[in-house]
Formats: sequence, C-alpha cells, structure tokens
Amino acid sequence: AVVSTQSTGVKSSLLRDIHSLPMRLRKTSSESVSELHASTKMVVDHVSEYIPLCLECTRYALADTVSAIEFYFDLLVEKICTLIKDLRAAFGVDPGTTQRLQEDHWVGFQSCFNLLQVLGECYLHIQQLEAQTVDTVLSSLSTDNDDILSSLQFWGDLSPANSSLLSSLSPETELFRKCREMFSRPINLANKLCVDFVMCSVRTTVHGVHLNKEWLSDEGAVFTPSPLSYITQLGDYLLLLPQQLEPFFTEENTPLDTALKQVDFSLFPGMTDDVEGDAFAWLTCICQSTMFSLVEVILRIPSLTGPGCKQLCSDVSYISNVMGALEIPLSRDITDISRLLNTPIEGLEGVEGVPKYLKGKIAAMRRPN
Repeated sequence: AVVSTQSTGVKSSLLRDIHSLPMRLRKTSSESVSELHASTKMVVDHVSEYIPLCLECTRYALADTVSAIEFYFDLLVEKICTLIKDLRAAFGVDPGTTQRLQEDHWVGFQSCFNLLQVLGECYLHIQQLEAQTVDTVLSSLSTDNDDILSSLQFWGDLSPANSSLLSSLSPETELFRKCREMFSRPINLANKLCVDFVMCSVRTTVHGVHLNKEWLSDEGAVFTPSPLSYITQLGDYLLLLPQQLEPFFTEENTPLDTALKQVDFSLFPGMTDDVEGDAFAWLTCICQSTMFSLVEVILRIPSLTGPGCKQLCSDVSYISNVMGALEIPLSRDITDISRLLNTPIEGLEGVEGVPKYLKGKIAAMRRPN
C-alpha cells in the first residue's frame, strides 16, 4: 500500500509536469517543431531526475518505477501526436481541407523532416535512460542487495512483478522497451505527413489528366512521340528530390536514421515490411506512391484512340526512364500497363501474367466505340 501511494504521488507530479509543457501549433511550422524539441529535452531531463526518486520512494520496486515512466512517456506521445495532427490540418494536405499556415508545402516538408529527427533523438535518449537505470539498480543491488530485498519483503512490496524483474535484471534488460515502442506512432504519423507533402504536388500535377484531349486524337492525326507536359513536370520533380533531400543525409544523422528505422513502410503502396529505413527507402516510398497515383489516373481515362494510346505509351515510357535514372524498381501495375499499351489490341487477351481486372480495363479503353 505504501509503494502504491508513493508511486501514485510520483505519477501525479509527472502529470503536472507533462501538462505544463509548451507543445502546440505556432504561427510557423518551424516554431512548432522547435518548441516541441525543447519540450522533449525537458521531458528527458525530468525523467532522468525522477528515476532515482522513483527508485527511492518505491524502495526499489522496479516494476512500479518502470510503470511511472511509461505513464509519463505515454502522455508525451499523445501531445506529440496531437501536434502532428494539428500541423496536418493547418497545412491542408488532405483533400477537402483548407490551408491555414502561410507557408508552402516544401517549408512544411522540411519542418516535418526536422520533426522526425527530434523524435529519433528522443528515442535515443530513452535508450540512454534505460541503460542508466539498469546500471543504477545493478550497482545498488551489488552493494545493498540483502537490505533492498529485506526492505521490500518487510513492506510487502516484493510483488511477483518486482521480484521477477529484479532477479532477472541484466545489462541487456529492455526496461523501457514499451516507451520506445510508443514512439513508433508519432514517428509514423510524422513520416506520413512528410510523404503527403510531396504527394500533394504529385496529385496537383496529375489532376484532370484523364480528361486530356490527346487521348481522343483522331485516328488519322500525326503522332509526335513526345511526352506530355504533366509527365515531364512529374519527372523533373522526382529527379530533383535527391538534391532536395541531400541536406538531411549529407552527414551522419543518427537521430534521423533512428527514426526512419521505426517507420512501417509497408503502409505505403508498393512497399514491403522488410524495407530497411534509410534515405533510399524514403525516396523509393515516394516514387512507388507516385506510380500508384499515376496508375489511378490512367485507369480513369474513358477511351483511347490509336494515337492516344501511342501518346500514353510515350508518357509511361518517360516515367519508366525517370524511375530507372533514380534506380527505383517499376511497380507491377506500371510494367503491366506498358505491356498492354504496346500490345496490338487484337492480342490483348493473349497477354499472360497480368491481372484480369487490369487487362479488361485497358482493353475497354482501347476498344473502338
């Protein structure tokens, strides 16, 4: 009961601290991220100070100490996630939303990438706190082991959870694993916002492309095998991305690398769950999402004449070359669409290895009315 009361008192103190932290949407995204960075540093300092206090007031009831720290970081994560959602709404990145911040999306993208770094830094700080806590407890047990265990037994505090944790404690024990796992949520929210900043430009570029008059060019029209402006704009944008990302990856950036390793890239089109988080994985994610958006637009084209089909072939070939220049593998749908567009219409049924729905859609587009 004593431990429970003292642990609750520590949690109440932590609760007051976390709610007093400044962490909200400011006039600019960079100010918001800077404030969040300062707040996370304060959190780490507070936890570092509270760990010895928790251990002392709970008489080394380690499970209770870990519970209090988890409680603290859970509140922090909720505040961070709220800020990311507010940033998302303020930039109007979702369809049907209105932008409130007077910043372009590239500025927001940079701020959000900085946010990923801040979250990676916090993740690393938790690892350091974990090592320090384990070291502190092991050092105390090695000198006062009998006194600590006797005290816990006397006060009735040697619960199965505390007993098990103390008896199995080693330098490899992951005391704050749950705390680290909590950060995968804001890291993935921040990463999705980064991706969506870029994809906003992609979606704007391909908007309405399915209604281009070139798809319905007269059968007798002279075909000029040049890609249309929408696809060259898209290609130029993608080819510039490595240069724009360079400031974040030119030097060793352990916090950003740490954050990217927590990203679940399988949440995005064309990405698998075995992708190692790094700069190339992030670029691959953008390119795969771009190809997915392009396929969506292509499949909305109502009809293709002969010259229109050749034009679309030229456009798909151009974006395929862009992906090759970036060393990004083509998505299966882009590869299959290219095959179907380059196959004579009478031979479409014989194309093997292509999903039935895709074959039927392209055939319907190319079939004369």
